[in-house]
Amino acid sequence: MDKIAIIGMGLIGTSLGLALKTVQLKDVQLVGVDLERSRANKAHKMGAIDKVEGNIPTAVQDAEIVFIATPVMAMKDVMETIAHRLKDGALVTDTGGTKRDVLQWAKEKLPSRVDFVGGHPMAGKETPGPQNATADLFQGKAYCIVPGADASQKSVRVLMDLVSSFGARPYFIDPGEHDSFVAAVSHLPFITSAALVGCTSKSPQWDDINKLASSGFRDVTRLASGDPIMHRDVCVTNRESITHWIGEMIRELERIKAVVSKENNNQELNELFEKAFVEREKWLMGAPSLVEAKMAADRPKPPGFTDMFFGEKISKKLFHGDEGKGGKERKG
Repeated sequence: MDKIAIIGMGLIGTSLGLALKTVQLKDVQLVGVDLERSRANKAHKMGAIDKVEGNIPTAVQDAEIVFIATPVMAMKDVMETIAHRLKDGALVTDTGGTKRDVLQWAKEKLPSRVDFVGGHPMAGKETPGPQNATADLFQGKAYCIVPGADASQKSVRVLMDLVSSFGARPYFIDPGEHDSFVAAVSHLPFITSAALVGCTSKSPQWDDINKLASSGFRDVTRLASGDPIMHRDVCVTNRESITHWIGEMIRELERIKAVVSKENNNQELNELFEKAFVEREKWLMGAPSLVEAKMAADRPKPPGFTDMFFGEKISKKLFHGDEGKGGKERKG
């Protein structure tokens, strides 16, 4: 019987288990482990895993595939812990919200006899823990795949097939692109949410103000209820990209502030809010940007994967003759 190990049975790890269970993989045992055994026990009771393992090295022993679904800053220690217990040819992947540091740790800590293929499902909730996990969490969502420098095509395709099987959309992307892009659309929204809670709750009149807060305030501040450790680790490992996008947000707010402060500003305000409305509607409808449209026209599509997407840099590596990174079969 083959074995898949999931390290970290929080929202993402447990949802992965539940999603894999829907695929009904034949002769595959799902093993889960968590430093808080109660979380692994909960995942087991929910049917996300077949077995709770007591420690991380035992969990990964003889596993064909290992998912590391811990907070990002814990991944370095996890890799060091499992390095000598991994099976030859094993596929190791992660679910972390940043990729450059994770791939560097994998290069330093994991043996060359295994393949590391970074992963990041663009899905989640503000409510952490296995009790909030669902089998359809990744359905229709982009799942970033970031192959390590020496990952074999076989392991890359195994991960691609797995995430496709439970309804996610593989998105191949360079680690630098990944960290910059998710800083804009994932990390900045959390920070904006936290900032709104921070600036309003510090008011001496907050006890009266909060009685008027309703659905709009709730929706915009939802992400501030997310796991503080997860967001801390993302900020520590993606400092440069996040500070860049915070700067862009500050500039945009200053621009809006300047328009709002003017007299006779009806026309400018209309244009400002209409542009935001149109851009959001285009996004909601899935309208591709010009760059995405050009990439779609230029790149060859692997057979059978019409819902796969590729970041520009990784697309060149995989499909334009660059065999140096992530696009070669392992030799020997």
